[in-house]
Amino acid sequence: MKSTKVLYILLPLAALVLSSLACNLPGSEAVDPDVAVQATINAVETKRALLEGEEGQPPGPEGEEPTQTPTQEPTVEEPSPTPKPTFTPLPTATEIPCDRATFVTDVTVPDGADYSPGDVFTKTWRLKNTGSCTWTSGYDLVFDHGDQMGAPASVQLTSGTVGTNQNLDVSVQLTAPGSEGGYKGYFKLRNPQGVIFGIGATGSVAFWVEIEVLGPPEPDFTVNFTNTGLCLPQYATFRVKNTGDFAFEWARITIQDLTASTTLYGPGTNPTPFLASSSDCPPGASAMDPGQTMYIAASIGSPVPSGHSARLTLKLCTQDGGGGQCVEKTTDFTVP
Repeated sequence: MKSTKVLYILLPLAALVLSSLACNLPGSEAVDPDVAVQATINAVETKRALLEGEEGQPPGPEGEEPTQTPTQEPTVEEPSPTPKPTFTPLPTATEIPCDRATFVTDVTVPDGADYSPGDVFTKTWRLKNTGSCTWTSGYDLVFDHGDQMGAPASVQLTSGTVGTNQNLDVSVQLTAPGSEGGYKGYFKLRNPQGVIFGIGATGSVAFWVEIEVLGPPEPDFTVNFTNTGLCLPQYATFRVKNTGDFAFEWARITIQDLTASTTLYGPGTNPTPFLASSSDCPPGASAMDPGQTMYIAASIGSPVPSGHSARLTLKLCTQDGGGGQCVEKTTDFTVP
């Protein structure tokens, strides 16, 4: 600030001296006082600027403080992080257990097969060796639980060898129980070390045999009215089907008029009561086998009681004379 004050004091004096010199020097051309003063001001300002430059920036226009130019810090770019490499683990080989089996099919005795009490039958399964060990003569089929049906506790699985992914038919002889109903027995396999295994992913599932034991055989039949007048005008004809387990050889027939409360036929017996068709006349067949369909016919009088309600009572027996096992059925009909 001190140098600035000095300059402002010297400025008018320098201008006055220059003005006098310009006017009084001989041989000089006249100098414009204003131009001289301006030149002096410029010189002084230049000097001041040089002096100020040693301490800082030159001042701005009169009355303004110099403005500091902000210094911009250089921008440093952060390097992008290098991605870490990812590693895909290699698949590990799954170890195949030594003893495993897979069910393929039932070779014999499908589930629910019918048998009579005491029937002897052989159940055979087809299995696949899906383990890593070969089946040898030291392997067995063993009963696990359920209905044993006469099965032994164990049966040798094979007398040879069965390698991995090979099939083997495994059999056991069984006997149907003596009582009617459903039966199911479960089986597994056993290796030479005595370890029991089965089928499925875990080797713990048993395979089975399932049967239905039927009741004792019985005779049976169905009977339905067919027509009148095909054999003889006064005959009623009935369709009969043997639905039992025995042949029928003898018949007793009764026909009642329910409207008039009278008997139209019988009771009459016949050792050859069966017709091959509804138009046969007279009856002549002596037996009707299981599953066979035949006909019987009987007279209902003359004139025929048309429109009357009637009832047939038919008794069939497995032996002539009414012997053996007999079954009796009734059917109602309207006389045409």
